[in-house]
Amino acid sequence: MDVRLIEFETGADIERNIGLLKRMKFKKDKDPLVLVLPELWLVPFDNEKILEARAYEGLARSAMSCFAKENAAYVIGGTICHEHDGKWYNTCFVYDDKGKEMISYSKMHLLEVHARHDYFEHDVFEPGNDLVTFMIGDMKCGLIVCYDIRFPELTRLLAKDGIECLFVPAAFNEKVGEAHWEALIKARAIENEIYVAACAPDYSYGSFKSWGHSMIVDPFGRITDHMDAQEVKKIRRRMPLWKQRRNDLYEVVWKKKEESN
Repeated sequence: MDVRLIEFETGADIERNIGLLKRMKFKKDKDPLVLVLPELWLVPFDNEKILEARAYEGLARSAMSCFAKENAAYVIGGTICHEHDGKWYNTCFVYDDKGKEMISYSKMHLLEVHARHDYFEHDVFEPGNDLVTFMIGDMKCGLIVCYDIRFPELTRLLAKDGIECLFVPAAFNEKVGEAHWEALIKARAIENEIYVAACAPDYSYGSFKSWGHSMIVDPFGRITDHMDAQEVKKIRRRMPLWKQRRNDLYEVVWKKKEESN
């Protein structure tokens, strides 16, 4: 799998960001080509700008679809503001190499920080409630968004469902990114014996400075530049963690939220 992590240079001008995406061209080294955008590629991580970006959902989705089709690539579409039943979600859309929408995932865990300034992502988004998996070539893939990576149960549930690769569109800031970014990515890869491909942007806006440092980590915790389903099988044969888990003593269980009537 040929995976490219795009450290999108998001600016304050939303239409400019859409135009920048439309102009990007990639040549594949091998099939399939996978292009990954960071969280909120469309708009800086600022609640006022996020509210402004709501009006651009349709244009952003159309641009991601065209981006996939024109590059003959699967696109893990970062995230954009997505409206459903009158509520807004931080949602990632996945497109196939023909530009067709495959699945979408809305971020389950919304950022809350109490530092120099309090920040609540739930001021602009509702949390999602559904896990998603999908196939790219011969690899089963899962998807989480940024802050979700701090909750290991979520990745473990996806791994139990058979994923071999986890995509993580993200937007860690510089300070926290330096302290935790690589450690969290490697931890999720090692403990689940999966690839983790995490993509973060490269920009500054107001007091926010993104960390970047996008990376792919293999099932043994090594930074790599490719993915191979056979490597997952090799690592799991060498160290059979899944066989050794004490399911008689503990378990991680998915409690699907019931739809309201």
